Amino acid sequence: MPPGRPKIYKTLEEKTLANRAKSSRSYHKNKGVSDSVSDTNIPRARPVGSGRRKIYRTPEEKILANRAKRIGEFWQLSETKKRQNVAGWMTLVHTTSRKFESMLHGPVPAYMEDLYRRFTISHYKTIFTDPMLEVEALRSTMRRCENGLLQLSGVDKNFRIAEAAGQAIQEVIACLEDILCSVMVGKAELFEMYNKRELMYQSL
Repeated sequence: MPPGRPKIYKTLEEKTLANRAKSSRSYHKNKGVSDSVSDTNIPRARPVGSGRRKIYRTPEEKILANRAKRIGEFWQLSETKKRQNVAGWMTLVHTTSRKFESMLHGPVPAYMEDLYRRFTISHYKTIFTDPMLEVEALRSTMRRCENGLLQLSGVDKNFRIAEAAGQAIQEVIACLEDILCSVMVGKAELFEMYNKRELMYQSL
């Protein structure tokens, strides 16, 4: 005797007809239930006068109002970003200024005089070239701040602060360049100009 459950249908056609009849009985049996469920999903008509009052009379009014709202939000966001960017640039201005002031430890003539004294002892050009590199980096940063503030808020109080700080840094660069030019000619030239008080920092 072969294993497994005995076959109910001898042919494929008999099985197809039996399944079709079963599906038909199931459809007619559940038709009433599905109709009642679908009826509950039908939206009911809203009573006249209920619901939120219309703000706009025409679609065109609504479109124009939404457009005005988006423009207002855009400018509000732009102003917020502008204030944040200005504050960021000013933070960098103050940070750079503090670095410059900590480097000088006082007035420019006193700083330059100390460099000259150290050079007369060691005769190393790096006494002037190393500070030059550092000060030029600070000047580059301050230029970026000036350009950023100028684009955001124009020539205002913040820009003037950055501009003044940049000019102070540029003054030291000019003094260092003046001394380095004399050193390139010769040490004797530098010492002679110093004794005659012809170096730039001596006139500040």
